[in-house]
Amino acid sequence: MKLDSKKIEILEPKAQLKLYGYDNYFNTFLSLYKSGKLPKVILLDGQKGSGKATFVYHFINYILSSDQDYSYSLKDFEINLKNSSLKLMENNVHPNFFLLDSSKPEENIKIEQVRNLLRFLNKSVYPKNIKLVLIDNSEYLNINSANALLSTLENANENTFFFIINNNTTKMLDTLLSRSIVYKIHFTINNKKKIFKEINYDYNLNINDSDLEKFLYFESPGNLLKFTSLFQEIESNITTSLLETILFLLDKFKYKKDLEYLYYISLYSENYFNQLAIEDSQNFYQYYLKKNKVIYLIDNMKKYNLDKKNLIISIERILKNEKK
Repeated sequence: MKLDSKKIEILEPKAQLKLYGYDNYFNTFLSLYKSGKLPKVILLDGQKGSGKATFVYHFINYILSSDQDYSYSLKDFEINLKNSSLKLMENNVHPNFFLLDSSKPEENIKIEQVRNLLRFLNKSVYPKNIKLVLIDNSEYLNINSANALLSTLENANENTFFFIINNNTTKMLDTLLSRSIVYKIHFTINNKKKIFKEINYDYNLNINDSDLEKFLYFESPGNLLKFTSLFQEIESNITTSLLETILFLLDKFKYKKDLEYLYYISLYSENYFNQLAIEDSQNFYQYYLKKNKVIYLIDNMKKYNLDKKNLIISIERILKNEKK
């Protein structure tokens, strides 16, 4: 994969004007909304980086811009750059929309943020009599904020809709799942390749089919874009061995202590052990255990604010036997 010398700036989901691969999902939601049957609490569950939040922003923009100038284009699944709702949502000041998300990457959603949501729900809204709430990265709700959210969901008014984004259902409370209509977001390898080729064009990258086949077998288009951005930033090559990449990222984390590196270490470790399992199917279960151990260590460190040095040593020890 050849990368340009300039760093890639990835747009946030709320600034993504184009939507790729979600035609069927969008049309399903559109039909439910027009017939008055759209569920009040929708949970979109799927791989991180698969475009779930971007899809919700587009659907909400369709609802809010329907009677505005420069309304949403159903033909192209595109938000108009001149639309007033877009600008208000980008600045988190739209009177009909509320975003509940972690303040920083990989950080828990605090109960005070849920209280801010409650205050929003208690306000009168104009010009539309509708309230639309996006809860992104819901796996980072802590126990207190999750319980407060349950009460909020139960007491919401009739014309209020919640869209919950979840990247890992094993971390979701059963009580929250039971109050939601769950939509599983899944793309085949061909779907993902098609989506990424569109992204590839938008960001003016140069990624060949063999790289796409290698990375998109396990990864989402959004994660591959993040990998590309990361390697551009550290002036390395995405085709470097996965093991060397993980060790490099651990070394970076050792000095920078940036939690964003843990996100990439987790993703790359999952990809690495998945590939080992394919190459050596007789030891599939051992690779599965090692992969889960690395992810478990990272999750626990973030959850309980454990010592970072011990985390690095533990992960390096797991990887040690794999290094050739």
